[in-house]
Amino acid sequence: MKAMKPNSIDAIVTDPPYGIGFDYSGNREPCNSPTDYWHWLFPIYEQMMSLLKPGGFFAIWQAALYFRHFWDWYGDNIHIYAACKNFVQLRKTPINYGFDPVVMKYKDGAKPLRPGKPKRSIDYFVANTAGIISDISRPEKSHPCPRPLDAVIEIIDNFTLPGGIVLDPFLGSGTTMIAANKCGRKCIGIEKEPEYIEIAKRRTKNFIKG
Repeated sequence: MKAMKPNSIDAIVTDPPYGIGFDYSGNREPCNSPTDYWHWLFPIYEQMMSLLKPGGFFAIWQAALYFRHFWDWYGDNIHIYAACKNFVQLRKTPINYGFDPVVMKYKDGAKPLRPGKPKRSIDYFVANTAGIISDISRPEKSHPCPRPLDAVIEIIDNFTLPGGIVLDPFLGSGTTMIAANKCGRKCIGIEKEPEYIEIAKRRTKNFIKG
């Protein structure tokens, strides 16, 4: 991102590690507290915001565990989008999370870069997470945390500028790139893990063939 031109991106839609000590293919993330996590993410967040055009759209998946910190981290003008699931893996807790919070906002300084007449500008969507679980042939299954394609399409289609450039600096299995293509947007994806880059390449190739 440091090599990219400031104020050149119309939207950022991304799903970084959550900072809760999750294990990614045998590599446990170093952050497992809100303080450590924001210390790691903040300089990346500053880079992302510097690349956004005034009025650009920003959406970032985050852990429900850190919900109370979102306003301190991202400012008072945020909106929480509920990325709901039609299948939830139940854990040994009295109340299970049925949605992932997505922190969303438009960068100050200009009119929001968004569709003039969005199909569904509502703050929730129920994704087909059961489909990811049931279809073992899907290449994104090789990623520990694949994001539902229909949920990312919903966000990009309704909240980002038609024909604009979407950046995902944590591309993972390539879901944002496929969703942007389906919605008629361009996409720049950044990923450092060779294993996930290969998954993203394979998925993108399969999508283009289809």
